[in-house]
Amino acid sequence: MTRVDRIVVDRAPWVTRVAFLASGEVVELWVEGADRPSPIGAVALARVTAVHRELGAATIAIPGGEASLSDRSVVEGERLIVQIVADGVAAKRPVARAGIELSDGPVVLTPGMPGVGLSSSIRGKAKRAGLKAALAVEVPAECGVLVRAGGADRPAEDLVAAARRLLQRWRAIQEAARTGEPPRWLEPPASAIEAARGHAPGVEPEVDDGGRLFEDCGAADALEGALARRVGLPDGGELVIESVEAATLIDVNLPAGGRDGFRRANEAAALAAVRQVRLRGLRGTVLLDLPRMTDRAARSRVVQLVTEMTADDPSPVQVLGWTPGGMLELVRKGVRRPLADDLLEVPAEPPVSPRAAAWSALAGVRRELGRIARPRLSVAPAVARWLDGPGRPILEAERARLGYLEVVSDPALGRDAYRVESED
Repeated sequence: MTRVDRIVVDRAPWVTRVAFLASGEVVELWVEGADRPSPIGAVALARVTAVHRELGAATIAIPGGEASLSDRSVVEGERLIVQIVADGVAAKRPVARAGIELSDGPVVLTPGMPGVGLSSSIRGKAKRAGLKAALAVEVPAECGVLVRAGGADRPAEDLVAAARRLLQRWRAIQEAARTGEPPRWLEPPASAIEAARGHAPGVEPEVDDGGRLFEDCGAADALEGALARRVGLPDGGELVIESVEAATLIDVNLPAGGRDGFRRANEAAALAAVRQVRLRGLRGTVLLDLPRMTDRAARSRVVQLVTEMTADDPSPVQVLGWTPGGMLELVRKGVRRPLADDLLEVPAEPPVSPRAAAWSALAGVRRELGRIARPRLSVAPAVARWLDGPGRPILEAERARLGYLEVVSDPALGRDAYRVESED
């Protein structure tokens, strides 16, 4: 298992690019434009604008827009303190929760969720009992505190001091909420650099304002690959990655090989696909279409390897296993926007083919026959090329049937548009 041991930040006035590396390999990438910063972690005073009882959710007004809330029952018009926990993607709003978590290194304050929790990595009965007692004294009964694994080697006094600071922050948030009107930020969104520190605790980001470091560590190449539809595999073959709003499908094409080579290639391809899932910041359901394996032990081995690899992903990944159709199904609960959401053009409705567009245009000519004796058909250039190439027999047959038909290429027309006029 490998964990992030280096963070490289390329900072420009218009965008911040962050690369997370483990043992020299880029394992995760963030790209955050100055015009669209991530609000994750920010705390806001919000107002409920709509309650969707059938969904068990509500819409709330936050600074700059709206968010979805589903972890608490609310009434329309209610004021409440919320924290943004996931970016909005495409038409989906950001996700907020009423359960606030404030962190300072490995220490987390949970207002409204009482109790003291310690990571299992903090060992020793006496040490655990002493730390619990010290934290319980600092934190009021209505709050809770958690110490994560990163605090295992920290002195108890440092952890207690962090809890004190967090309690001061929470009280300041409460005071600002009492005197303010929603929607407003009570703690504004953190910078990408600050967020990166929290994403990989204990690793200090290396900030470069020139872009050279981002190139030298391999992040620029990794970013280019993370945006590609086709990704080559080291031993041949490729991954073909298609994302839609509901899910992502990763198709694996392997070179021909023997039975043993096939197993190893399938395992390597599965791991390469999982690397792409994290690198691209994919969210939701991922279906991995590996060449069919009938050996149950081989299938179990792939699931085991994928499960082990995803254990290092800071975003929880659930490996659901094989579907009846033979695909490996994963669900990644990512919170940040996928790279494609910021860097690729939003896919529109698929354009019709020139062939189908030509059929529609010729049907339009037929509808005009009673009005136009010598029709001139204007179409998009791609449609005109199809009619002059593969579709020429159809065009010639229509000319013979109609007695006359002129086709004109018009760059101003969209592929599914056409214009029928009289040549006279």
